[in-house]
Formats: sequence, structure tokens, C-alpha cells
Amino acid sequence: MRVKKYIVETMPEAMSQIRQELGQDAVIMSTKEVRTGGFLGMFSRKAIEVVAAVDEQAQPSRPSGPTRAAAPPEPPARVYVSQTAARSAYGGGQAEPRPPALQVKEADSDCAAPQPIRPEEQAVPATGAEERARPAQREETGSPAAAPLAFNSELEAGVTQASRRPLLDADWQIEMAEMKQMMNKVMQRVSQDNWPEPFKEMERHLLRQGVESEWVCRLIEAAADQCREPQDAEDAEAKRLVADQVSELLLNWRGDGITKATHIVYFVGPTGVGKTTTIAKLAADQIFHHGRKVGLITADTFRISAVEQLRTYASILNVPLEVVTSPGDMERALIALEACDLILMDTAGRNYRNDMYVNELNTMLKPLPFSMTFLVLSLTSKTEDMLAIWERFENQRINSLILTKADETATYGTILNLASRVKIPCSYLTTGQNVPDDIQPFQVNDAVRWIMGD
Repeated sequence: MRVKKYIVETMPEAMSQIRQELGQDAVIMSTKEVRTGGFLGMFSRKAIEVVAAVDEQAQPSRPSGPTRAAAPPEPPARVYVSQTAARSAYGGGQAEPRPPALQVKEADSDCAAPQPIRPEEQAVPATGAEERARPAQREETGSPAAAPLAFNSELEAGVTQASRRPLLDADWQIEMAEMKQMMNKVMQRVSQDNWPEPFKEMERHLLRQGVESEWVCRLIEAAADQCREPQDAEDAEAKRLVADQVSELLLNWRGDGITKATHIVYFVGPTGVGKTTTIAKLAADQIFHHGRKVGLITADTFRISAVEQLRTYASILNVPLEVVTSPGDMERALIALEACDLILMDTAGRNYRNDMYVNELNTMLKPLPFSMTFLVLSLTSKTEDMLAIWERFENQRINSLILTKADETATYGTILNLASRVKIPCSYLTTGQNVPDDIQPFQVNDAVRWIMGD
């Protein structure tokens, strides 16, 4: 581990020096404002102290002293000792708080990472009476492995044997990844501080819309890069450039929806997202605008009102309806509706955070030819809740999303969050309760307009 401290005027200057001297894998350990120069505390100027480190995976050096002929060679046991434990072993002093992955010396020069400690190299001095009580024992012991450790219990707990080396290496890699993530956040924050005011205002707007901060930073940076003179950008230009970036992100997220080849469509989703009303809207659209003969199936027998609601829609649209309660009923229902061009099936809204309900639902969804499955989610839900539902169905046969209740929210950042994290497209979006009018194919222009507040 190579650690170095830099005194610079700006963070970009520090980043340039760090990349040049330590490479792309370096991580920033700490940053703080200091004052340099001056005379007797006067006339000093502000500067930034940046401590950076890079893992060079240095090989431990062998001791230069004589080796015992009787001792067979043993593979080195790597030991990582925390600074708190080491200070305690040397005298019980209190250690200053340090980042968990790295210990940084307060010096301008490079310093190497803690070297692995071999059993024969564990020559930490004992203290006080403990040192006087054990001289004879050290002299009588012929094997280095039998030498007692002078560390206290905290240090002994931190000593790892060679058999645990893979686990240590894995933990070390995790810590390094976390440090790199911290460095990226610092770099993002520095970049954001340098944005012109129009782009900062767009940042605040996207955050108010609920867009995740990582994507806000990416969008603003990409938009600023497209601007010839970012420092002179007007509000309208900044907004247009950000809107272009949002549009580009959503462009490939539009799904095809129901096609002429589609024969069976399953609708799944949590309670209260509007599956039944959405089915009625799509059934009416297929009947009136595409001239198809539609049949309905409902498996939502947990709510009597849901069955009656779909039965009412079936009566209004003059289409057949079948009610199923088991996989065996599905066979009967499909035979009864075999004359239909398109079959739409409603399922029970359940708490799909429970794997039991997901597995129960899968027994009803037959993977038939020319069939597809929509996951219905409400835009009034939080992003993390929607993603949790998606993760339950991620390994299932979900083809596309339907987002509902766009008229019941004023924040549309969830659309961007889903587009950046969910692997399937979005086909439809509903904007009200009216059947069949308040549903439309997912339109990128509409989504951009809502997100940008137009």
C-alpha cells in the first residue's frame, strides 16, 4: 500500500497529480482545508490537503538475519494488525480514529503497507512485569512457532492464520472497492461545485423529481459537455440540453406492447396498482381500434369485488369471462376461450415480497406460445418498493412494464430510475380511470415533458 499526501489549491489539480503518480486505481483517503505559507500565522493562503493511496500488492521481504537450520520452511502467514491493537500492545495508548481499510502516516513521504508478519518475526516487545516474568521461557523455547505473543487479546483476535488468507483477500478487495466508490463521490461533488448556476438549478430540479443522485450527476455532466460555453449557458439552453440527455436515456426503454401475434397476456403486480382497470382499457382498445375478439380470465378470487368489477367490464364490452382458482381451471378456461383472438388474464394482487405468493402465481402462468406477461406498477410508489417487486419477478417470464396512475403524482423521476435499473422495457402508461381513454403507449416525449416539468 502506497500512501501520499498532496497540498494543492484545487481538487482537479490534486486529481491530476494523483492519477499521474499513483495511477487510476488510487483512492482518496481524506481531504481537508489547510493554510500554507505566511509569517507568524499571517498572510497565509488557503489550500487543500489530500491524502491518497494505491494498493501495490507489495511482496513481504524476508528478514536479513540468520535462519535456524532445524526449522523447516513454512509458508508465510499473512497478518493484518489494526493500529488500535498495535498501540494497545505497545503500551495501551489510545489510537486516533482512522479509515477502516487503510492506516495513513502523517507525513509527506510515501509509506508502505503493513507487511505480513511471519511467526519467526513476531518480535513485539513485552511491557513491564510481563517482560521480566518470561525471559527464561523465551530462552528455553527452540521453535519460533512456540514463542508466546506479547500482544493483548485484541491483537490476538486480529491475527489471522494462513488458512484464512483467501477470506482476508476478499475482505480487502471489498474495502478497496468501497474506497474507490468514496473517491468517485468526492470527484462528483467537486465536479458539481464547478457547474454553472443554470446546470445547478437543473440538478436541484431533477432531485426534486426523485431522480437518483447518481443519474442526476451523469445527466448534468453529459449536458454540460454538450454545451460550447457552459459558463455562459442560459437557463433555457441548460434545460434543453438536460432534456436531450433524458430523452436519450429513455429512447431504448420503449416496449412494443400487444402485437397482432400476441394471443395470451398475463397481468401481474401488487395490490392496488390498477391491474383490473388496465385490463379493461386494453380490452376496449383491442376491440374498438384493432377489431380483435377478446376474452377475459380472472384468477383474482381473493377479492370478490375484483371479480365483479371485471364481470361488469366484460358485460359492457360484450366479451366472455372465465373465473379460475387453480392450474386445472386454466386448462378449462383456455378451451372455453379458444375462439378468441386475444385472451387477457387478471391475477390476484398479493404481497409479492413473499416468495410463496410468487411461486403460487407462477403455477397459474402457463408459458404458452405467443403469450406475454406484463408487470403492472404504480408511479405513486417509491422507487425502492417498485424495484423490490421487480427483483421478485426478475427470474420469471416478465416481458414488459405498465406504469399506472401517472395522473396521481407530481414527481416522475421514478421513470428514469426504473429505466436505468430495470432490464425490461415499458409498454404502456395510464393517466386516469376512464375506460378506454386513459391509457397510451409509453411515449418518450411525454415522459421527458413530465420529468422536466413542462
